[in-house]
Amino acid sequence: MRRTKDNVAVVPAPEAARAGGQKKVVAGLQAAVDALPANSGDWRVGGVPGLYVRVGARERSYRLQRRIAGRLVVTVLGEMTLAQARRAAMKEWAAMKPPPVEGRLTLGEAWRRYLSEKRLAETTRRLYEYNARRYLSEWMGRSLEEIGRQRAGVRALYHHLARKHGLATAKQVIVMFSAVYRYFRRVEPDLPECPTVAVDVEAVKPRDWGLSPEELRKWWAAVQQLRSPVKQAWWVTALLTGARAASVTNLRWGDVDFERGTLHFAVAKGGRTYTVPASRRLLEHLRGWLGQAPPGEWVFESPRRPGQPLWAQVRDDKRGVASAHHLRHTFRTTLAELGATPDQARLLMGHSLGGDVSRGYITAHLLVESLRPLADAVAERYAEILEWGEP
Repeated sequence: MRRTKDNVAVVPAPEAARAGGQKKVVAGLQAAVDALPANSGDWRVGGVPGLYVRVGARERSYRLQRRIAGRLVVTVLGEMTLAQARRAAMKEWAAMKPPPVEGRLTLGEAWRRYLSEKRLAETTRRLYEYNARRYLSEWMGRSLEEIGRQRAGVRALYHHLARKHGLATAKQVIVMFSAVYRYFRRVEPDLPECPTVAVDVEAVKPRDWGLSPEELRKWWAAVQQLRSPVKQAWWVTALLTGARAASVTNLRWGDVDFERGTLHFAVAKGGRTYTVPASRRLLEHLRGWLGQAPPGEWVFESPRRPGQPLWAQVRDDKRGVASAHHLRHTFRTTLAELGATPDQARLLMGHSLGGDVSRGYITAHLLVESLRPLADAVAERYAEILEWGEP
């Protein structure tokens, strides 16, 4: 292997085969990278082509390796967060990749550059990457100029996605497609008008996912049939907080303050974090689970992958357990039933307080205690439906 300037290494073909033979893969989540055991070596980061992380005793160092003209080119990115490594990898690949044919910008290249230049939440970034890979693979090699002249083709794409994958998916793909195209048309005004003007995007009705008392009892019966105690503990926490699955999964014991009676969700949509009061029942539930849980930082550690959090929702729906998002809808519906104001509901559910100037003046952490009666009232309403009795 010979090294060039700027930490770029060119690996000959035989060595490239060995260097590219990594089999260990880590999910493209900061929490998953943080949970990797010390001195575990090289891991390929899922969802980002060519991105690897090397885990030493204390440090985590990233590198990008991609094959160009039969040679494996390696760029050392260094120690940084996963989000920074993802952006750096995309930027490096944009510079390394050969220019498009005849100098025309393809949708694939525009998509990569958009993700490297825009400041997006990690969840949004992964969604862009997934949609490009899953639904737009046949379009990635076409130039923006060519696509701009294909209004009928873009409209046909939307209707195909709507029929096969549903209106929500079709709308999401078209909105992202439009965002990328319009972003580069501001730089290249000679491009045709964005072809999505030919698409009449239908409104997607909100999902009616709240569970009725009878449905909630069926859900609870299914949870009790789960053989895994950690899964049962995970699902009760999801029920009593109405939090998203990723927020519950990434709870650490350091996020649970038994003295103050609060939970801090360090992972939430849009990169937000939020703190909520834990109801009496939830605190008793977590104290009981603390006595059973294996030692470690995660509240819900995976029994199959020690040192990593449990993704309890996966496949539990096949056992009759409604998803965490059904519980989130149920939590919000119950808050409305109990007379919570819109702002109180937003604070308890970690929703954005945006929408008008006055909400931007709300300091959320000063209102945690004022929300405690509502958190307790929701828990008692569930206890009544599920016949839990006194905690």
